[in-house]
Amino acid sequence: MTSMQETPHLADVDPFVNSEHARAGKIAGAVALDIVMPAALIAAGVVVVVTGPPAVGWLLIIVAVGLLAVSVWLLGRAGRTLGSATVDARIVRRTTGAAAGGSALWALASGKLAMFDLRRGRDPFAPAIAPFEFPEAAPAAPGRARRGMVPTLMLDSGERLPLETALILGRAPSAPADAPAEVYRWADMSRTLSKSHVRLEWDGRQVWVTDLGSTNGTFVRGDGSSTPLLPHQRTPVPTGVVLEIGDRTLTVRDAA
Repeated sequence: MTSMQETPHLADVDPFVNSEHARAGKIAGAVALDIVMPAALIAAGVVVVVTGPPAVGWLLIIVAVGLLAVSVWLLGRAGRTLGSATVDARIVRRTTGAAAGGSALWALASGKLAMFDLRRGRDPFAPAIAPFEFPEAAPAAPGRARRGMVPTLMLDSGERLPLETALILGRAPSAPADAPAEVYRWADMSRTLSKSHVRLEWDGRQVWVTDLGSTNGTFVRGDGSSTPLLPHQRTPVPTGVVLEIGDRTLTVRDAA
């Protein structure tokens, strides 16, 4: 009897792979903008209605109620309230990673929602399985294969490391016997680096980066945001790119 293995479906993928829960500071900032500020406006409006020009007080109350209504609508529709958008986070259901929908207030009150930090991890709304294509093979440009023409890794601590073949960076890195590489032990007082955190390779034309299943991930810095690399997926990166590795950063400089 031949056993058959089922093909995994997207629904079987953890919706929060590579996502990071928001820390207390971001949660407090979002709550302050979404709840505390409108509540303060309502309180001020009530005081003004009682002691001053009622029209001004009612205007404050209407503005505050409007802000709360907009926040609830945005929470249910996209998980991005005014407060969470300001701190770059998203609020979604703990089980599915989807927006709360029409029952946003009940889901929030019953603890069914969680906030995720879009700066440190993957947006739960983004695909859990990223599309990936290997670059097309192209002949090397004249002169690029000369001896010594290899990319350089510029560490934020000031070191410059030539990327001649393969290099593993980490707090206490080691290379497996079936995938040999040079290793570089990077001082990490904050302990945000894993022992063997990331592998970088140069094949003569292209720089490749592989996150080695690190705890805090490896990110490619972009305009205003950072994109996490999927663990153990060999990914091509252009020269000039900045990689965030834990709390450390490095820049890949061109071979020329």
